[in-house]
Amino acid sequence: MPQAAVLDGRGAERSSNFFLGFLFLPRRKREALAAVYAFCRAVDDISDSGALSREEAEKAFEGWRQEIARLMNGDPETPLGRRLLGPVREFSLPGEPFLEVIRGCSMDLGPAKFRDFSELEYYMDGVAGAVGELGMRIFGCDHTPHEKQKEFAVLFGRAFQLTNIIRDVGTDLEMGRVYIPDAEIAEAGYSREALAKREHSQAFERLMNALFNRARLLYRRARSLIDFRDRPRLLAAEIMAHVYEATLDKIRREGFPVLFERIKISKFEKAGAVARAWLYCHGL
Repeated sequence: MPQAAVLDGRGAERSSNFFLGFLFLPRRKREALAAVYAFCRAVDDISDSGALSREEAEKAFEGWRQEIARLMNGDPETPLGRRLLGPVREFSLPGEPFLEVIRGCSMDLGPAKFRDFSELEYYMDGVAGAVGELGMRIFGCDHTPHEKQKEFAVLFGRAFQLTNIIRDVGTDLEMGRVYIPDAEIAEAGYSREALAKREHSQAFERLMNALFNRARLLYRRARSLIDFRDRPRLLAAEIMAHVYEATLDKIRREGFPVLFERIKISKFEKAGAVARAWLYCHGL
């Protein structure tokens, strides 16, 4: 990907399930969240596009660190930085979550190898939890304490990212990446060697079921932190979550075929997820 495209990121948000959630936001919040998401996509593409050498990618990440510093000082230089300036001012977005996103994405320059879940959580909190923290400031909750809002963002981010990890096992293998912690693989009686060979065994299904249950628990723990009066403000986040959970359920229902295919839900299934999210957020 050319450097200019990495630094712009315009339109990237439309290619994602997250766009469904954007549709239910007031315009100013929709534009703010879209700008944040475009930033996340642009930074993620530095390591994922495959177009840059490691040295070029490291320079691109450093360029974004400098741009965030300029953004916080009110003087960004890139098109995307200027696009973020309004949301940063209106919603008092801090610089630290932006830097955390850069930190998390930069970890993909090295080998994806995690000994246990604490190491994976450190990665997930950068690439997902920090995004959630920015989102929560844009959504705006009146009744949930700030500490619980931040914890909600972290747990929801981990749930989203773990769902991605389950869904993308085969795709990640093609890129030479394994995001499942070694401790989890060993506990299931599986191995990295078997994973590399794409062996779908009972041990693999135990591993996937354990990850599935962990992801489901993260969604539940996150929701327990939010005052019910704030749920309508989080409709966009819940639409994203319900779509992800529908995907997660479909993967399990079909026997975890993730070594060989990337499971998607249909438009009809997405519509059902949106409806369930709306009913949940309105207490119905």
